[in-house]
Amino acid sequence: MMGTVTPAYDTLTALQLRLHHLGHMQALATWDRMTQMPAGGASARAAAQAELAQLLRDLKHDPSLHAQFGLAEREPLSELKRVNLQLMQREQRLSQAVSNDTAARVLQCSDATMATWNSARQANEWQSFSAPLTRLVAAVRDEAEQLGQALGLSRYDALLERHEAGLRTLRVKSLFGEVTQWLPRLIQQARDRQSTEDVIQPEGPFPIETQRQLCQTIIGMLGFDFERGRLDASAHPFTGGVPEDVRLTTRYKEGTFLPALLAAMHEAGHACYFQNLPREWLGQPLTEPHSAALHEGQALSFERQLAPSLAFAQALSPLLKTAFGTQVAFEPHNLSRMMTRVQPGPIRVEADELTYPAHIILRTEIELELIDGALNVDDIPAAWNERMQRLLGVDTRGYLSQGPLQDVHWARGMFGYFPTYLVGAMVAAQCNAAMRADMPDLDVRIAAGDLGCVGSWLKPRVWQVGAQFNAEDLLRQITGEGLNPDCLRRHFERRYL
Repeated sequence: MMGTVTPAYDTLTALQLRLHHLGHMQALATWDRMTQMPAGGASARAAAQAELAQLLRDLKHDPSLHAQFGLAEREPLSELKRVNLQLMQREQRLSQAVSNDTAARVLQCSDATMATWNSARQANEWQSFSAPLTRLVAAVRDEAEQLGQALGLSRYDALLERHEAGLRTLRVKSLFGEVTQWLPRLIQQARDRQSTEDVIQPEGPFPIETQRQLCQTIIGMLGFDFERGRLDASAHPFTGGVPEDVRLTTRYKEGTFLPALLAAMHEAGHACYFQNLPREWLGQPLTEPHSAALHEGQALSFERQLAPSLAFAQALSPLLKTAFGTQVAFEPHNLSRMMTRVQPGPIRVEADELTYPAHIILRTEIELELIDGALNVDDIPAAWNERMQRLLGVDTRGYLSQGPLQDVHWARGMFGYFPTYLVGAMVAAQCNAAMRADMPDLDVRIAAGDLGCVGSWLKPRVWQVGAQFNAEDLLRQITGEGLNPDCLRRHFERRYL
């Protein structure tokens, strides 16, 4: 019996595979630039990567693709091939909705804003950053307008769609509104409870090479495959590469070991997700997660759900004693207390698990108003100070470098991304609750060193599903309900109260 003939679909999948191979080299060039590249190679690397980016854009905008999509829609495709085709069409709509002039303007404005961001942050001043950011916001508004017109969405909804398929502003406001109602009370209750607890800080130094070996051991126990990836160091931890060759990084300081370990575990969540995407579809959109929240949820399943638990501390304790010598601080209960201290502060990336949602809510509120035009760039510092005081009781007046200048997202034009961090925390909490229902002995297994049981549960339910579903629909399949902030609240109450 002859196989089904689908020439138009086959042409499109061949293009996707070519884009994947070229993207592979682009990803490795980025990894090298951020980890190994000598400073003198920066300009040449930038030119080379710009050339490759233009080639990728030209391939995606080939005028003949429109006809191929039309033909492929009429071909006899299996259910998964039909989903893969729809994902290709979605990407095509997203990439072609914005005019070349607008896309170039956004890129130019972003480059100009990035050029001033670091110096403004170091000088703790807003004026030099304000003008380029104002131009960038105007360009992003135009971009969002064009994208929204093509998709039938509002400006901010269109930006959300890029990162989180199906997520809308009204849903974000509803979810975050619920969290805002109970979060300040929980933070205060947790701080009151912890005020009577003593926490012993470990004594360093902690040699960087020993930390690196410890991080490798832990992420290997989590299921990271070193035959198809590697761990390196960078100024800012990240995960890159492709499923066949995943690169993750962390950063080390001799005076403390926890930040490097927790960052490595976070990135290992992203990396294990990458490595376990459906192998038979590699190179196709079906293996390119179009949900930033699902991706973040995998990272937080390791870093926020697993790492601070007493069970993990019981598994970690002997490893720390072997690596750094016996200390009372390395006893399991003390380790768990170290990783669950609640202390409101101004810096998002240093925030504890319980106060972190407030940082995301603050940024989401501000960028929503920016894109809608209700807030101007020069209004950001005052809006930031007011919300930081209201949500966390932290006074950031006069500390711009620890306020709206601390994150690079807006300077890069990444509007619509911040909400996925908190949605990802909800994903992780709901997955963890379902995991515990399926594995009543989860803590016993983790305490005994079976860290891989977490990934073994996630693998068939999330990782190997790829991009078949958006975050909300996949959660319904796994847990029986869509996004539910009440599950995150229950997780916080169990851990902190």
